[in-house]
Amino acid sequence: MTGTIGTPTLLFLAIALTGCATAPTPMDPMAHKVNALVDETTHAKTEANAFVALESLGPDAAPYLIGHLGDERPLPIAEMALANHAQDLFEGLRHYGPKVVHDALSALLNQITGVSFEFVYNGATEAQRKDDRNQWVDWCSKRYPEKIATCRNDRR
Repeated sequence: MTGTIGTPTLLFLAIALTGCATAPTPMDPMAHKVNALVDETTHAKTEANAFVALESLGPDAAPYLIGHLGDERPLPIAEMALANHAQDLFEGLRHYGPKVVHDALSALLNQITGVSFEFVYNGATEAQRKDDRNQWVDWCSKRYPEKIATCRNDRR
């Protein structure tokens, strides 16, 4: 009986392999937090608190925020204020008027990382947002090479 595999064995292997291939993988906890908070930015009652919570996640959240750039959902309240941490500050808060999720996330990324590309924080064209996203993804791939798939997020 060496070298032969019976029908029941093949059936078992096929079922086992199918289960492995289709078993859902648990979501990264940071991805779960960021996804939920980004969704909250699109509701008037939760928008401001969501911005505060996203900022509080700090630099570890940057790849996940970058993964959401390109989100063109409109913001219900086109206002945000971020603490000004600049050494030469002349005001305590930086005020912006982001129009869509992308604009606000780009401002938060600047706040968290100190990096800025296209100034889209007060609204922008589709081309400006696309350029902003591309530059952030490039930056992210160099700064967080282990998170490149997160940075690129091709879900959309």
